[in-house]
Amino acid sequence: MNYADIKDIDIQDGQGIRTSLYVSGCHFHCKECHNKEAWDFSFGKKFDDFAKKRIFKNLEKDYIEGLSLLGGEPLELINQQALVPFIKEVKEKFPNKDIWCWTGYDFEKDILNNMYKKYNFTRELLKYIDIIVDGQFEIEKHLVNLKFRGSYNQRKIDVQESIKKNTLIRLQFGDEYRYEKNVAKESIAKENINYIPNIVVPVTQDITENNIFSPKVVAKTKDNLDIKEAL
Repeated sequence: MNYADIKDIDIQDGQGIRTSLYVSGCHFHCKECHNKEAWDFSFGKKFDDFAKKRIFKNLEKDYIEGLSLLGGEPLELINQQALVPFIKEVKEKFPNKDIWCWTGYDFEKDILNNMYKKYNFTRELLKYIDIIVDGQFEIEKHLVNLKFRGSYNQRKIDVQESIKKNTLIRLQFGDEYRYEKNVAKESIAKENINYIPNIVVPVTQDITENNIFSPKVVAKTKDNLDIKEAL
């Protein structure tokens, strides 16, 4: 595995003062991604013993609260396999330091219900990760200075509790108030697209030449958007 960067001191990616590892390789290619160079799996340097020792040295400092894994995509299968022994060693050496991981994969669909069931290395890796921030970066949902994420579709997930309870345990970032109205509008718009209610126009009456009333019912449904006339 290659890595794009190591930030010895990082206050943007996770709670408190942290050290961060940016791995190389990502197939998502999110629109207007800030780390496009890290899409390439061969970008940067080999993640060797020197890089590991650098991170271990950072984590020895009392003011460093934990390790953050970013990219690139840490949960690309090839990256997972490389990270397992390293992350295991981190937890063994620093059990009180938490580990955060950012991924474009959906936690329920892609991770728990797919990778976690298929691969031993995924199950092993998740044993040591405390928080996952999931979801691809969406430029349309980007807000400046969001806490620990680029767009508000991304979620903060308690990994260990989610696995234990076999259900998503979502945590708050603390700035959700900034986009609650946007989410509500998007939800309403989505419902309007996916659902067209039955509409019945009240009965009207036409007068024929013989003054005989002929009732008409006009209906519009989701399955048939043509106006039908029933005499």
